Amino acid sequence: MAKGPAIIRKLKNGSEVIGALYEGGIIKILNVRASYPHLDKPYAGDDGGEPKFSILGLADKSTHLEVKEACLEVIEDLKKANKNAKVSKDKLFIKNGDDSDKEECEGMWTISARETKRPKVRDGNGDLLEVDEIADVIYPGCYVDIIIRPWFQDNSFGRRCNANLLSVKFRADGEQFGEGRIDDDELWDDDDEAPKSSGKKSKPSDDDDDDL
Repeated sequence: MAKGPAIIRKLKNGSEVIGALYEGGIIKILNVRASYPHLDKPYAGDDGGEPKFSILGLADKSTHLEVKEACLEVIEDLKKANKNAKVSKDKLFIKNGDDSDKEECEGMWTISARETKRPKVRDGNGDLLEVDEIADVIYPGCYVDIIIRPWFQDNSFGRRCNANLLSVKFRADGEQFGEGRIDDDELWDDDDEAPKSSGKKSKPSDDDDDDL
């Protein structure tokens, strides 16, 4: 069995562990809210490009200060390793959610991570999920733990500090963003019985549109 990276330090909020920093700049972040999870199949985004598996983790500023500091520490190490490169704040994988126009991002650090290869996705017990189970378990608004590996980009698309998404684990249910799914149990009644067919087919009128 391959040995994982050594832990450098645990990230805490008081006595509560909310993450860990590992060798190689790998960061484990606990108890973030899942936004825009695309984990069952890759997503290209509105601007196109190569489809990737991705998630936007929302880390509460009131509890995840050490997570933010660890992310910035790794970002500084990446910039130093690349000739002290300058990277604008809007090109970092972690951003100030208050600068976003999304209500759910207020008071949060937003952490964006993507991966060409599907990351490992686990349920609350730590068991790997089948592909067709992922979307039902990891949904927008639930709470998850994520493991990311930041990396430095310097190519024709510009300089950025990105993060690969290595793993996602379900932690707890939360209010789903958007309209979400509804419970239809109480929406069906006896009045919904299908009408009995007369056996006759109706003749299409001249007004019927063949394109519909």
